[in-house]
Amino acid sequence: MTLRVGFCGIGRMGTEMVSALTRQGFTVTVWNRTLARALAVAEHTGAEVAGTPGLAARNADVVITMLTDGNAVLRTLDDILPGARKGLVVVDCSTTGAQAAREAADRCAAAGVGFVDCPVSGSTVVARQGKLGLMAGGDVATIERIRPVLDALGTVVHVGPTGAGAAAKVSSNALLHTFSTALAECLVTARAAGVSTTALFDVLSVGVLWNRFLDYKRPAFTDPEGTAVAFDLHTATKDLGLAAGAADDAGLRDSVVRRALELHRHALDDGLGDRDMAAMTAWFAARADPPGLTERY
Repeated sequence: MTLRVGFCGIGRMGTEMVSALTRQGFTVTVWNRTLARALAVAEHTGAEVAGTPGLAARNADVVITMLTDGNAVLRTLDDILPGARKGLVVVDCSTTGAQAAREAADRCAAAGVGFVDCPVSGSTVVARQGKLGLMAGGDVATIERIRPVLDALGTVVHVGPTGAGAAAKVSSNALLHTFSTALAECLVTARAAGVSTTALFDVLSVGVLWNRFLDYKRPAFTDPEGTAVAFDLHTATKDLGLAAGAADDAGLRDSVVRRALELHRHALDDGLGDRDMAAMTAWFAARADPPGLTERY
């Protein structure tokens, strides 16, 4: 039997994940706080639309949540769990942090519902291809029961018990955003010395630092005006806040992540929050003395 999927949260990533699922033959019912977005996704994927999270879950075997933060996940569960059907498994792909994942799991367990914290790694392009990295925390048997759905989205790594998936995502994002911040700074310093952004990416592409992130994010750095926003600075800053909290919990006195968070908060104060995360390049350039050539970023 093909598992039926409810999907709650149709943002940039959620849209592409629904597309990957429907292309591989899954019946998907979507819910989004903004109905128009859910209707648009349904129109090009064939998914059904539900008016509430509970209705999206009503006939589902698996409900995927892809929401802003832990509070949004818990509010959505408040609507799903009272009418949850036997055998339902909630898979939270949001970036929430370990504590929020454990609280969500406890609420699901009290309602007799399975739970897997399973954040994802990758861009909208990777999500569209069904090639995300999924870091799953929770019971192995539960994960195996819903594996066809997870495999349709990408490659699954079981990282440990409940909360481990969320914790792995926070650590992964800490590396991602500090790397991206350092890249933005280096692009500006290289440009000031006469090396174009394109040329530096060409150098990186033949060196040991080349990676999947540099590959798919290259257009956002080299052609920001012509590239759609894939991951905005508001969300990046939220993720860095979770990572800084993890550094605090680990007792770290010094933290690269905390400094990256400070820089991102300054960029938000300067009005760049809705731009792609690559806009940290423009922020560094604008803050230079004298200001750099910000129109290039």
